[in-house]
Amino acid sequence: MSFARRTTKAAVWQILARGGERALKLLSSLVLARLLVPEDFGRLTAALVLVGIVETLSALGVEQAIIQSKRGDDPRFLSQALRSTIVRGFGVALAMAALSPVAAWFNEDREILWMTLVIAISPAVAGFTNPWVASRRRALDFRAFAVAAIGGGAIQVATAVLCAWQGLGALSLAIGIVASTVGSVALGWVLAPRQIEFAVDPEARAELRGFMRKAMGTQFILMLCNDTPALLLGRMADLATLGTYSLARRVCSLPTEVALPIFGNVLGPAYASLRTEPERLRQVWLFALMGIPLLAAPAVAGSLVLDERLPSFLFGAEYAGSAGLVSVLGVTALVNSLTGCCGPLFWGLGEPQYDRRQNLIRFIGIAVTAVPATLYGGATGLAGSIALAQVAALIYAISHARRLAGASGAEVRKALMPAALAGGILLALFTMTDKGLAWLGAHESVRVIGVGVEVAASMVVLGLFVLRMRRAGGNA
Repeated sequence: MSFARRTTKAAVWQILARGGERALKLLSSLVLARLLVPEDFGRLTAALVLVGIVETLSALGVEQAIIQSKRGDDPRFLSQALRSTIVRGFGVALAMAALSPVAAWFNEDREILWMTLVIAISPAVAGFTNPWVASRRRALDFRAFAVAAIGGGAIQVATAVLCAWQGLGALSLAIGIVASTVGSVALGWVLAPRQIEFAVDPEARAELRGFMRKAMGTQFILMLCNDTPALLLGRMADLATLGTYSLARRVCSLPTEVALPIFGNVLGPAYASLRTEPERLRQVWLFALMGIPLLAAPAVAGSLVLDERLPSFLFGAEYAGSAGLVSVLGVTALVNSLTGCCGPLFWGLGEPQYDRRQNLIRFIGIAVTAVPATLYGGATGLAGSIALAQVAALIYAISHARRLAGASGAEVRKALMPAALAGGILLALFTMTDKGLAWLGAHESVRVIGVGVEVAASMVVLGLFVLRMRRAGGNA
């Protein structure tokens, strides 16, 4: 099978996995928002801050090490990787349990303590993730990964909704996370039942440690960037504001959260296999730079038109949020989609330190501007400070990714042109639809549905366009 066909097939499985998983979670949010209250979602976000700190401080990058290693299909190498993840998983679980009172004290909410203790079970289970799933991804075989992801998402949704219906409140969200991890890990072993050799391999251990040193700190800095709202809004405002912000961000980032892993998880292994073919590497990176923001353009244009009406329509009037919040979050998602074109290249070429540096730039920008922005602009001000920091990180990431891929500045501008044109046209179209329905006297919900249908249709059309472009590109 040709490289182009393998990457296309892998992308299809990723679309099924990520799209199915996110659709399930969005559906569960619509249901859970009516069974729970905004404070419950705020409690989950606050609890996940501690989870993120411990998880990312101890992140080893084992999966990425398997994907980019020449020994990524060696049972002895994979056994060393599994041993590392098991030890780390139990260490993370114990650290989370020990620090759970701190999370409850910081947010002045005792229920966060119990949520954190429940969630602590998840990393211990995740440590037993089958390394052969990552090995198959290295070969651009995403079937096991996709089915495990969809299965875990379905289990999480069913568990969380059932527990919420039984009156467990915010704790149901934590139980759902653990159930998802158990389900996805179990499915991974069922779908990729390969042998593991537990003999000690000093060379494998040395290779893993070398890669981990390059990757060290990247996930932690990224976590700080993503979880700043929980640290600030949960403390400077209240848990209800934090919960509203979290759900609004979930809606606005949905397209990029689907598109980025689809491209990123597929292109990471692809870049690793193209290291000796610079011309094809350049073409594949430029295609990603064109395709990812193009897929995100309809959702960004829709968020600018609908703004706070969107979460209010989806979750209820109490989740409307502050004016301008959804618009800023939509723009942030677009910038994030561009930055996300560079990360897989850095990791696939074995240069994760560039990803760490761009995330460090992003974090510094947030650290400098977030507090005054939150004080004067609330949730919308905070979102704006995050967007500006993301722009600074994007400038750094694009410059280094362009150099590694061997692309010129003119080629980068040409790749970005379709998304810019599509975004402008769609913004005008959605605005005309919204104003036209208002002129006809349509109810607010009808206007939201009208624009939403256009957003969905535009994403399908642009998705088919990107797929057609990929086929036209042949083996490149």
